[in-house]
Amino acid sequence: MKYMKMAAIAMMALALFSCNKKDEPKNEDAILRIRINDSQLRTLEGSIATGDKTECMTDVVLTLDNGEEITLDATKLAQAKTDEGYKQDVTHVVNTVALTANGKIEATTDITTLQGKIIKTEGIQESDYSKVIPLAAEATQVEVSTVGDKTVYTVTLEPKPAVARLEVFGKITPKDNNEGKNAFESITVERVYVNNYLSTIAGTRHMCVTNGKDGFAADPALQDAMNDEIKNAELNDFVAGDKVAGYQLFPKKAAEKAEGEFFDHVILKLNIKYTQAALDAKPELKDMTQRYVTIVRFMKEQTKDLDGGFEAGMVYKLNLDELSKDFKTGDDGTPDPNNPDTPDPEPNQKKQLVVKVKPYTWTAVNIKPDVDGNGYKK
Repeated sequence: MKYMKMAAIAMMALALFSCNKKDEPKNEDAILRIRINDSQLRTLEGSIATGDKTECMTDVVLTLDNGEEITLDATKLAQAKTDEGYKQDVTHVVNTVALTANGKIEATTDITTLQGKIIKTEGIQESDYSKVIPLAAEATQVEVSTVGDKTVYTVTLEPKPAVARLEVFGKITPKDNNEGKNAFESITVERVYVNNYLSTIAGTRHMCVTNGKDGFAADPALQDAMNDEIKNAELNDFVAGDKVAGYQLFPKKAAEKAEGEFFDHVILKLNIKYTQAALDAKPELKDMTQRYVTIVRFMKEQTKDLDGGFEAGMVYKLNLDELSKDFKTGDDGTPDPNNPDTPDPEPNQKKQLVVKVKPYTWTAVNIKPDVDGNGYKK
C-alpha cells in the first residue's frame, strides 16, 4: 500500500510537470532570435575619425542562462547584424543571453597583451580579425512572444569592450606672467608612461616605480607596452593629435575607492629649455632640464567627476595643452616652485593634480589634471 501511494504521487507530479508547456516547450515550438547591435562601439585613435567603430568580427560565442554555448560563424553573424536577426530552434526556456567576440578576456589576461589591438574594424583584412579588441555583452534578458504556435525568445545584444582607452597628445606651452616674464623657452614631452594600472581585470595594480628617488633607469618593472617614446619625427603629429600615446586600461575593481594613489597614473618625461633670463636669475636651472610630471587624478569638467575611474568602452583624451596653465613663472622670472614638475616620477611627497580628459562614443572623453583636487603628485 505504501509503495502504491508513492507511485500515485509520482505520477501526478509527472503529469503536472509535463503540462507546463511554458517552462518546457517542445523543439518545434520555440525559437531563439539573436540580434547584435554594435553601432555604439565608436572610438578615436590617431587619425581615426569620429564615427569609426569596433565590430564583432570573429570568435562570437553566445552563452545562454543554462550554460549552453552557441558559436556564430560568419554567415550566422551576418544574419545577427540584420533587423531580422539570427534564429535558432531551442528545446528549453531561455531567460538571458550573453556574448563574447574577438576573443575573450579572462581573469588572468594581462593588460599588456591588449595594447596595440585594432580598434577601427572597417576595411580590415580577414587575416587581422584576431587582432581586434575583444568585446562582450553582459547577460541580457530576452523578450518572449508567440508567432503562430511557436514561442520566440528575442534578444538584442550591444557588445562593448571590457577596457577603457586613454590617449595622450598635445603640447605644453607655458604663458607669460602678469609682468610679461616667462621662464620657459620650450617644454618637450619625450616619453609617456602609464603607472599604477591593473595588470589583470581582477588582479593588483602594477607600479613601474614605487618611489621617486631613483627614476625609471634602474627599475626593471617598466613594461614596454605601457610607455611611448615621442620621437622627433612624430612630434608634430603628436602635438596635433594625429598620433597619440594610446593605452587600453581595465576599469577599476568594484571594491576600489578613490583615495590615496587613486587609480591609473600618467607620467610625462619632459625636456625643459629655460629662457636665458631665467638661467641668469637661477643658474642651477641648467641641471634641471630633465623633469617628470606624474598625474594621479583626472576630471572631465569638475573636480571629482572622474574619481570613479575610467569606464570600460570610453576613450579618454588627454590634451597636454591642459597642463600649460600649471607651468607658471614667478615674479623673479624663474619657474614657480609649486609647478607640477619633479626631478623623478612618483615622488614620495604627494601633491596631486586632477587632469581633464574628454570621451567621444566608442565613447571618447577629454580629460585634464584636477588641479584643485591635488591631481599632480609632488
